[in-house]
Amino acid sequence: MDGMSDLLFCRTSGTLSVIVVSLNVLSVAVMCAALALLGRRNQLGWWLVAAGFICASAAALINNVSSAGGSTVVLALTLISLVITLVLTAGVGVYGLLMFQKFPPANSMIRDFTLRRFATSDLLFPLLVAILYTGVSLLATLSIFLRFSASTPPVGVLGILALNGFLFGLLPAGLLGLAQRSRWGWFLIAAASLTGIVGTTLSAGGSVLIFLFLAQGLLALYGWGRWGSIPKSS
Repeated sequence: MDGMSDLLFCRTSGTLSVIVVSLNVLSVAVMCAALALLGRRNQLGWWLVAAGFICASAAALINNVSSAGGSTVVLALTLISLVITLVLTAGVGVYGLLMFQKFPPANSMIRDFTLRRFATSDLLFPLLVAILYTGVSLLATLSIFLRFSASTPPVGVLGILALNGFLFGLLPAGLLGLAQRSRWGWFLIAAASLTGIVGTTLSAGGSVLIFLFLAQGLLALYGWGRWGSIPKSS
């Protein structure tokens, strides 16, 4: 049974580890539900976006704080990075909900809107979100690294961590694009999902999480297809 559990959910050691894994799985599952709803222009999806990011932040809080040890500096850096991440990601959900509510309802939850025509300037804020997400993810990782070493990681390691943070940051960036009624946002979400699949596979994070990231990517493609029938604004 332990071998099957490790295969499905990754190896755990203690109650806190089980809670972290459960929250991570729940966060991706909730995000899948959110994308399915957003693909149908259902504003309930934005509530689930915020809930999914809150679950992910809770998992990171438990995992990082438990790794911080007794260092006040490390704990402070960890908490600062997590608060910024939570405000940034859950804020995207709140922003998306407010944007959807500006448009007339097709029924009680589905909003009737037109897509924005693509402009290069529309990429600015999603790109800033991805860059900011990269910065705070580096801060969280650096705080844990300082717990075990007095020096900072090598430049090459920092570069890999920055790239990883940026690719995961494409999820809130893509959702911000959807909030702005930009269909290309679905592609950013699909790219973030692919990053999740690769990262989970390399870290032996469990087949359930891999399946959920795959489902998330497929739902992004589903949403892109569904939004193809929405007329563009003149």
